[in-house]
Amino acid sequence: MMILLLIVAIALGLFYATLQFSIPGSWKFGLVVLEMVLVSQVLIRLYKVPSELGMLLVKSKKGIEAIEAMAKRTSLFNFMADTGNAMCYGLLSVVLMRKGSSVASVAAGLAILAFLTFLVAPSAFIFLFQVLNLGGIDKSVSSMAGGGNIGLIAVCGILLLGGLFLFMLAGIVLYGAIVFAALVKTLILGTNAMATTAAGGTFLLPGINLPFFEGIIALAVVLVVHEGAHAVLTRIARVPLLSSGIAFFGIIPIGAFVEPDEKKLVKLDTPRQTRVLVAGATANFLTSCVAFVLFAVVVLLARTFGLMETGLAGAVMFIYTTLGLTFALNFVVGTVNLLPIPLFDGYRILDINVKNKMVVKAVMYVSIAFFILNFLPLLFHA
Repeated sequence: MMILLLIVAIALGLFYATLQFSIPGSWKFGLVVLEMVLVSQVLIRLYKVPSELGMLLVKSKKGIEAIEAMAKRTSLFNFMADTGNAMCYGLLSVVLMRKGSSVASVAAGLAILAFLTFLVAPSAFIFLFQVLNLGGIDKSVSSMAGGGNIGLIAVCGILLLGGLFLFMLAGIVLYGAIVFAALVKTLILGTNAMATTAAGGTFLLPGINLPFFEGIIALAVVLVVHEGAHAVLTRIARVPLLSSGIAFFGIIPIGAFVEPDEKKLVKLDTPRQTRVLVAGATANFLTSCVAFVLFAVVVLLARTFGLMETGLAGAVMFIYTTLGLTFALNFVVGTVNLLPIPLFDGYRILDINVKNKMVVKAVMYVSIAFFILNFLPLLFHA
């Protein structure tokens, strides 16, 4: 135990020292990744910690017990997942997931979608862009809102027809087209268009472009509610969970995980598979709504009682930042997860609900191409 504590202490010291270096953020990121890879390998070799892709998997039965208890509320969680279909896919869900749709679930989903669209989403992008100085994915989705009233009508139409899935997909395609035009100007005309074009996406890294402790707490919430919702719906579908626990990259907790019996999961009928898959993003969106309300309450109380002028200013700022990151990152991560790209839930949802696999493959390749284009400007920035 003493050796383990010593390793963790040294790793924390090196991590903190790296963050203090006056070097570009990309260099800091590279050094932190290298350190955590080395720490992971040391812990794997010394303590035989289970791992996957270099991530340390600390397994526990406690998580499964909690999931089993929640899975007893079958009707509630099934309705949550069906509501999530409408949030994620709008009226398209009535066509794609007609067996899992009801008037109540579609109405509830569209109502929450409106709350997310007009209150949570704008606040999330303002918080990430202005407070944390992140470009991020807001560049992609904000490209949807241009054009005044026409742009607003287009956004509302896209959200009603295809939910946050179609909204996100249209956003990365539109901004990807802007990046592609800049790339052509740079490569063919020799201009510096790419160097002056903001990336449509960015990496979210605590200690690099996110506050360290607040960022870790917010990302932990994102991953715990996402994986937890998948797990609960998996058990409701009577698919066994093989294990659960916390994943670490070196000494940095990067989230929770559950390991279902995949062979039994893929044998489920389409409605139950869809519920399992859509549950993660749905939980992120609902968590975003709750955290947004709490964030607004904190802001209101701080302004009403002048809390930032008292000795509680530090604590209030920590709560403000943590809640802000929690609602913003839950919204962003949940939305991005709907993209039909392999490793994202959006791809599997589309694959099991669309019979024409040529259509699925075409949408997947388009999504991958424009997703990469959104990040491409990062390679041209000094």
